[in-house]
Amino acid sequence: MNKVTLVFPRLRRESNVWAPLPLQAVAAPLMAAGFEVELVDGRIIHPHIPRILEAARGSLYVGLSVMTGYQIGDAVIISRAIKAAYPDMPVVWGGYHVSMLPEQTLAESYIDMVIRGQGQLAATELAGRLAAGEPVAGIDGLCYKDESGQAVISGHPRLVELDQFPPTPYGILDIEKYMVNDVGTRTMKYFSSQGCPFGCGFCAETSMYGRGWVGFPAERVLDDLTGLVEKHGVNAIDFADTNFFVSKKRVRAICEGIIERGLDLKWAADVRTRQFIDFPEDLRQLIRDAGCRRLLLGAESGSQEALQHIGKQTTVEDTLEVSRICNRLGIIARFTTMFGFPGEPEKDIEATLDMVEGIKAINEDFEVHGFFFAPYPGAPMYQEAVRLGFRPPARLEDWKDFDLTELHTPWVNPVYKEKVDMIIDFYMPFASPGPELRQKMTAGGLKSLAYRAMHKEAAWRVRHRDFRLPLEWRVKKLRARRHGQ
Repeated sequence: MNKVTLVFPRLRRESNVWAPLPLQAVAAPLMAAGFEVELVDGRIIHPHIPRILEAARGSLYVGLSVMTGYQIGDAVIISRAIKAAYPDMPVVWGGYHVSMLPEQTLAESYIDMVIRGQGQLAATELAGRLAAGEPVAGIDGLCYKDESGQAVISGHPRLVELDQFPPTPYGILDIEKYMVNDVGTRTMKYFSSQGCPFGCGFCAETSMYGRGWVGFPAERVLDDLTGLVEKHGVNAIDFADTNFFVSKKRVRAICEGIIERGLDLKWAADVRTRQFIDFPEDLRQLIRDAGCRRLLLGAESGSQEALQHIGKQTTVEDTLEVSRICNRLGIIARFTTMFGFPGEPEKDIEATLDMVEGIKAINEDFEVHGFFFAPYPGAPMYQEAVRLGFRPPARLEDWKDFDLTELHTPWVNPVYKEKVDMIIDFYMPFASPGPELRQKMTAGGLKSLAYRAMHKEAAWRVRHRDFRLPLEWRVKKLRARRHGQ
């Protein structure tokens, strides 16, 4: 046996299916070490279980990349099916969730091992040990069950430099299935770095990698981008890095290289608000000239008190200032906000609504998305949430319904969630319509009239902060229930 099967389980929302980059990263060193790798993406195969079982036959192990939430449910189904078909086949889980909760994960009979952290080195060494019939003890980052069934837990491995790993094997999958009409008509996700040196209270990144950060050198990034453009016709990149902009020197070199190589690419990336403000003006302009068309920024809250509580190291005025900067540059700003932090969440709605109005006054095309604080395992605020009454799921499978769109904290009233959903996700988008909605408003016909009437109604409600008798919202919810949304 010289084969490893890697599986990406299904997610709840799959309108845009991005490439399974974490598993491609794991596949690269395995293939370089001479192992045959088959990658099965459950999101694009229906039904997917028969295909996974077929691929798993004769493998050294089956590895699954699993995130907290819905993906756990599908990964459980897949793992049980593998164990039923091949009782002796090692099933190995990796990813953020199991890296934080390896003991709870290994308590399940259908999971044999957990790989914590980056995964590339451990996955390759594990394949070598199993192929040689050697014990797996001592592999850095590998957690497993000993002969008595007791869990043996490894510490978090240190973050290693990415440049030691071979190029991402895009040929291992049908790349056409992962082209998304987003920043450009043929947009691909691409990882150029891992880690983040900051420590927001709701984020598990620091528990996964400490506050370390490693990135591909600029030349390697440019070579990868050139290959995607020339071999696959990619015309846009969405950098999937937690923080693409950590190294100013690297960012400058990448942007200059894109221009020098004549790469006709649009791109998007995540950046911290204060980070972008502190960049020199010439670097910000270079970023725009090199094709940046959208930035994702964590505004999180319009309450300065809430921002301090979560360790955001930014201000509400910073959010407005970065909006003005992006507007001058012609870069679309997409902000995330979060509700339901410990404290007085009701006050945060009004403060955040004021901030959103400030953003929209600068540029109506700027997007603001609302989520709810969910105490993810490993996040600095996780233990605080437990002290305040949050009860973590007792079993692995019970985490499958855990995501940022639902309430999981006892200090937040469900009525509060309803209010946030209504104002942020319904009335605000109609009050300050983006390009897509404005197009619908001017398209003509009865629907266009309805959209324009809804815009006027929403604008009045937001301006006067009057959300009494929200008949439009109730109709929208009723239609959603009828369509099973």
